[in-house]
Amino acid sequence: MPPEPRIQVLSPRTWGKFGNYLAATSFSRVLRERVAAEVALGEAEPLVPLLGEAGAEIRVISEESPDLATRNARYRGLMERLQERFPQGFEEDPTPAQAAVLSGLTAHLRETSPDVVVGTKGFLARLCVAAVRLAGTPTKVVSQVTNPGLLQIPLHRSRFPDLTLVGFEWAARRLLADEGGDPARVRVVGPLVAQHDLREFMTGPAATADTAPGTASGAAPWGADDDDPDRPRLIVFCNRGGEVYLRLLERIAADHPSVDLVFVGYDDPGLARRAAGSAGRQRHWRFHSRLTQTEYFDYIDRAARSAHGLLVSKAGPNTTLEAAYFGIPVLMLESGLPMEEWVPGLIHEHALGRACSAPDELLRTADDWLSRPESIARHKKSAIGFASRVLDQDTVATRIGAAVGSLLEER
Repeated sequence: MPPEPRIQVLSPRTWGKFGNYLAATSFSRVLRERVAAEVALGEAEPLVPLLGEAGAEIRVISEESPDLATRNARYRGLMERLQERFPQGFEEDPTPAQAAVLSGLTAHLRETSPDVVVGTKGFLARLCVAAVRLAGTPTKVVSQVTNPGLLQIPLHRSRFPDLTLVGFEWAARRLLADEGGDPARVRVVGPLVAQHDLREFMTGPAATADTAPGTASGAAPWGADDDDPDRPRLIVFCNRGGEVYLRLLERIAADHPSVDLVFVGYDDPGLARRAAGSAGRQRHWRFHSRLTQTEYFDYIDRAARSAHGLLVSKAGPNTTLEAAYFGIPVLMLESGLPMEEWVPGLIHEHALGRACSAPDELLRTADDWLSRPESIARHKKSAIGFASRVLDQDTVATRIGAAVGSLLEER
């Protein structure tokens, strides 16, 4: 009996707060459920230190850029510098300098010789193609496009992976138009939502702002009237920057103090404490820098069951799709990152909520919607319809399993 096939999923943890590695975790889970293979998930940075260096620069760009235009320009500049070092087509015949950067990845693939290696960034998938050639193994390479907005950046596009998986038809068309290649090697599988895997990233000690008024954690009910389905319930999720969200809390505390609200300053206890201070004495509000599994899903469930539940965050694709999956409308602030520029269009096309280009627009919209919560209810109906049409996760998982399974059959 032949040995069970082996699949290696690689993901850069530092390219974003947690969205990319979270997507890799979800993808790995689907493979374990749908493909008869041994699946290993690993961080790419130890194998390619360059990715960690770029990830550190991305964090600085994201958190320290003074405005959207500067953040966009700085990010594009980094992508262009990397593209100069790894131009289109380098995968076919890496130079000695490129091979040196890939030495750790090449050695890993030569030693483990997986049947399939998956890169969850287009750039990483390109590096895997080159490393497989340098290693001399028959490993197949899959590019899992976790964010189709990355396909506008040449660094993340390639025709060389044996299989590229995308979430939307327009992403497949964009890739084939820009790079060419065999259409049979590009599969549209639908968006993969991490509803089962968020717990691994949100859990940990509940780091609440317990030095300021109005904070609470644990199993206490969310809100003063847990049985009121019409009470607006807001989740404010902040994983990049925070000043605008503190202003938002001040405004809501002053003008709409009866709403229920939970603030998550992800992995930033100082921001959670400042948020509690901005909120004044709203003792039924909650403030966290991390959540336990029970707390997170309790908040999501209660927001989803409310006719006027709402998620406020930056306009990232994973956050937007996650909210829509649970039937929660979004009020988003554009991030200024080029690979997220498509998300406002998604939100507005499907009436999932609103994406705002400036902080003042976010504050005005929040005030308007909380004054007229029927606006939130309309977007909730649209989110539920979108989820039923596009986000059926059993269908997505089946497509992923079939695509990767067919690649294994080619061995």
